[in-house]
Amino acid sequence: MTQITDVELEQLVDELGSSLVLFARQWCSCPDDALQEALIELAKKDPAPRSPKAWLFRVVRSKAMNMARSDRRRARHESARAEPDAWFESDAGSRIDAELTTRWLDQLPDVQRQIVTARIWGELTFEQVAEVVDRPTATVFRLFREAIDTMRYQANMPEETRTLTDRNRGSI
Repeated sequence: MTQITDVELEQLVDELGSSLVLFARQWCSCPDDALQEALIELAKKDPAPRSPKAWLFRVVRSKAMNMARSDRRRARHESARAEPDAWFESDAGSRIDAELTTRWLDQLPDVQRQIVTARIWGELTFEQVAEVVDRPTATVFRLFREAIDTMRYQANMPEETRTLTDRNRGSI
């Protein structure tokens, strides 16, 4: 047997199209796409399957299941992208809340955030941090203290009012 003819393919679509869409709908949200991919594959198949009807149901099912898996993966990736990554992980014994601290760090001006991160988590000296941010050591120390004071202020505020004021977000 050779490839399926256009006439035979058209007859299969007329006879089974709506049934195959209904069949694919069990697994995916785009059953028409699953059917279309299966029909394209059938049109290219040489030799044509002995039982095109059974073959179509099997391939439509397979395509629909693959599409459903792909949709689930995409949804997982999109939701993971929507959640900002924590800058660090807090362990169970830590007194630091990673999510809250990340929020406070995000609210700091860039240079202060860099200084705090390099000094605390990078364990760099103030001299080393000064080299990294290209500022004098005294300035780095002052900016570090301001950032820590701002974060300490945030920690002592009620949860619903924890955002930096314009006074604390001044440019540096």
